[in-house]
Amino acid sequence: MSIQETQDEEEDSRTERRQKTRHKREREEKVSQIYRGPEALKLYLQSYQLILWKQCYALIHSMHLPAELEVVVKDLWSLRLRLLQSRVDTSADEGTMFSSQVNSEVHTDDQQSEGRRKRPSRSKVIPSLLQSLGLCYIGMMLLKLPISMGDLHGWAYREHIPYVRAVRYVPRAMKDKLPATYLAALDTQAILKADDIRKTVHELTVLYNHHFQVTLPVLNHPLLLFKHIRDLALPLDMFVAVRRLAKLLQIDFSFPVARPYYRISSAPEVALMALLVITVKLYHPFDSIDRHPRSLTEPGTLGIDWNRWSEVQKDYDARDTAGGELGRGNEIKVTETDVFNLSGDQVDEYLDWFEKTWVDEERARKRPRGYPSQLLDMFPTGKPDGSTRPTVDAERERLNDEEGLEAKLRAVQGALKQRQIISDKDAKNYEESVARIGSFYKRYRKADDLPATAKAFHETAASLIAVKLSTLLIAIGQIERKLMKWKEQQEKEGSDSDEDMEHQSEEESAADEVSESEGFSMHQHEKPEEDQRLYDLSGGDPAILQADSDLDSMNAQEDSP
Repeated sequence: MSIQETQDEEEDSRTERRQKTRHKREREEKVSQIYRGPEALKLYLQSYQLILWKQCYALIHSMHLPAELEVVVKDLWSLRLRLLQSRVDTSADEGTMFSSQVNSEVHTDDQQSEGRRKRPSRSKVIPSLLQSLGLCYIGMMLLKLPISMGDLHGWAYREHIPYVRAVRYVPRAMKDKLPATYLAALDTQAILKADDIRKTVHELTVLYNHHFQVTLPVLNHPLLLFKHIRDLALPLDMFVAVRRLAKLLQIDFSFPVARPYYRISSAPEVALMALLVITVKLYHPFDSIDRHPRSLTEPGTLGIDWNRWSEVQKDYDARDTAGGELGRGNEIKVTETDVFNLSGDQVDEYLDWFEKTWVDEERARKRPRGYPSQLLDMFPTGKPDGSTRPTVDAERERLNDEEGLEAKLRAVQGALKQRQIISDKDAKNYEESVARIGSFYKRYRKADDLPATAKAFHETAASLIAVKLSTLLIAIGQIERKLMKWKEQQEKEGSDSDEDMEHQSEEESAADEVSESEGFSMHQHEKPEEDQRLYDLSGGDPAILQADSDLDSMNAQEDSP
């Protein structure tokens, strides 16, 4: 062996050792790049802010909300960051996306609640991805925008705003340094369910009020009520009736902040929808009893054909899948058993969505132990012809929804039935008593008690505010009990006035003043037409409104956020 060959072997050996050392160092550096402790939390908050900003950007530019929303959400997020100061290393003056600095001291719950019963503090809990939707909703409420929880739920579900797998919007350089727990927190762990936004909004409302004395304004219920009436294809006279009933029960649609546990009916959007359902049951009940108005000017003269309403609503709900499509937002609900029933186009639609949402080819090719490129090339993504799935922007989808809603309104309003007019004078000629609008009011204990048409209506109403059907039924029951107590109070005042005629005259004078302001009389013995509809819930049958132990137990439940 020559000297040259020996030198070449030694050089190759040194080169091989250098390569092994470099690979080992690279692996160690790769591991050391994942942050821990305060640095990891700071990076998580920066990633969270990026997602929150993208949500605001989509709401402003895609859903055409005011640009002030970004400023309001920025301020809310800045306040939220202050509660996390003790958990974040703030030695470096590092700016954030919203230019919000963690630079002020905040007392903990135990310090602020001295002398009270101690409970686990939620102020320093890391914000979840769901709370980003809650912040956007609170920002919209501060601007008094007529946006419901159902709207926000639908936008997130249909991916008009970033929520489903929101971690994909975080740059790769940031994701590579986040621990697995923080990555999971930015990912979608479960489908966005009904009641999620409601509970999150209440939790954040209590938090901001407790630490910063931030109180949300009253819900913009007039515009929201009109929107719900239109979405449910109801007659417009429901608008006045709902507002009168809310004034009667002194419901102001404010956000509860007094305690962390609250009655479901105190949530403003839930209360508004519950009042609307109760009013519909008063004017357009779901039974087969013929009720007769006294005159043509009386609200409720035109009755709703609930069978026709159910048919039209079913067609409206299926508008996205009428042409055999999978439907925007339905991809995440597909299970392994559903795959066998999908058509070829639906499979392509689902795979396109899966590729866009879950596949990360760049990461697979750059990972040290990733699949070989030769293997990846054997299973290319995308369609063979190179075409991509046509995208439907939010504006076009909104126009399609508007067209469907117009068709729904025409179909339902065209099927309204004229009720027979029977005046009080003509009613005396009938052998049996004439049932009036508002009589024989029916209370439903649970979802199984609802008739088919009533269940379809209640489910649609619950979906408009993104709550469960059971949640809406509990809220309706709570308000019905409040209405019963008001009725009993009026009857008690009426009986007391019979014993003292002088006192009765004073009460009647006060009632006349209320009548002028509210639009109907509260007289016990002389009930005018409008008073009968909102007042006589029993329809001559007190057993219908007897206290129900099962319903009372349901109404006594207090929901936690």
